[in-house]
Amino acid sequence: MTDHLDAARTMSAECLFFRVRRAARAITHAYDDALRPTGLQATQVTLMNAVALGPDGAQPMGKLAEILALDISTLTRNLRALENAGLVQVGRSDTDRRVRVIQLTEAGKARLVAALPYWTQAHGDIVAALGAETAAALHAALDATARAMATREGGTAGQEPGN
Repeated sequence: MTDHLDAARTMSAECLFFRVRRAARAITHAYDDALRPTGLQATQVTLMNAVALGPDGAQPMGKLAEILALDISTLTRNLRALENAGLVQVGRSDTDRRVRVIQLTEAGKARLVAALPYWTQAHGDIVAALGAETAAALHAALDATARAMATREGGTAGQEPGN
């Protein structure tokens, strides 16, 4: 019979979720610290990047949610802060008025460009801390994980923005 301590030990030793979340928090913290002078958080830069890489610099809401592996309500909440800051605008598709389309404003484009040196510094620091080989292996493993989980869930989450 397994008791709660055995269960906890097993989960602690084997849990991918714990390790992924712990690593994600550490990496997010490094990017957030570096991006602080821009007034943007790493999650916001990621979202703006995914928008910018869309066809004609815009992304349909559903495609953006798929790329970022977010549900629509979470994406809407995250976009609201960027929209209120004048960095993105939400409109309707010219071909299908039911589809909401997100694009960067001129201010959003400028802020994304301004964030690049801070992002580059954080990225370089993280790669240096991990080592280039480990960073490349982690990149590949995370992409493979996202693809595998998306396939399992019937989606395409984890694709590179714009693909």
